Amino acid sequence: MKLLLIGAMGAGKSTIGKILAYKLGCPYFDNDEEISVKYGFTREIVATLPVKELHDLETQYLIDVLKWTGSFISGAAASVIDRESNRNLISETVGVYLRLPLDKIIERAGTQGIGRQALTESGTQILVDRFNARDPLYKSTAKLTIELSDSAEKDAEKIMAFLSSLA
Repeated sequence: MKLLLIGAMGAGKSTIGKILAYKLGCPYFDNDEEISVKYGFTREIVATLPVKELHDLETQYLIDVLKWTGSFISGAAASVIDRESNRNLISETVGVYLRLPLDKIIERAGTQGIGRQALTESGTQILVDRFNARDPLYKSTAKLTIELSDSAEKDAEKIMAFLSSLA
């Protein structure tokens, strides 16, 4: 099983991914960490890359992680949903959209770290624009959409129940 967690920055892909990995006994690949290690950048450098370069790296990571032959869980950068070829790749996996309401995305996003380069100026408007563009793409690409609660553990249980229904 190749399980991809998709959604906005701050949705909890890493937190929920680690919970699921523990419960399912398979590896969790954190896309931010993997990009740093696999492509030879420090996290600090990745966090300062021009947005287009970062999105290209995030796409390359998606392509590379899907070559993994065993079962795994991975977060996918929010930007990968913007490209049709990436949506096609995600639709061939078990994609789970971790849907966070816009107000929570704005609250959690911040301006520091990987993927937040463009948010230092007009951050709220950028997040609104991204949400409006990406939300329908996530929904149409994912096999499951989870409306996130305040409990990552409960959200992971919803995903586990869905995975059980696939077996």
